[in-house]
Amino acid sequence: MEDIFTWLGETLGHLIRFIVDGLGAIFSGLDDAGAGFINGLSSSLGIAPSFFSLALLILGLFMLWRAIRAAMHRSVVAALVWTLLGLLVLSTLMA
Repeated sequence: MEDIFTWLGETLGHLIRFIVDGLGAIFSGLDDAGAGFINGLSSSLGIAPSFFSLALLILGLFMLWRAIRAAMHRSVVAALVWTLLGLLVLSTLMA
């Protein structure tokens, strides 16, 4: 009877170990892919790969998106203002 529970415990331990190792490999691969993407993006734009720089990049792109939406709604003044603000943020970031 003791051998059955020993076998069951070992089998369950191996299964848990297999799942944990598999999840670790998946998340390690995702981390490497994300780090490679951020490093490639920042090096091609000539910016530092910091959280602040990436947040400014997202903000500048969001402002340009707002400019496109304003232009689609035929609001010329708002489109110009959003375009100028977006280009100001992106040009200071990439300078």
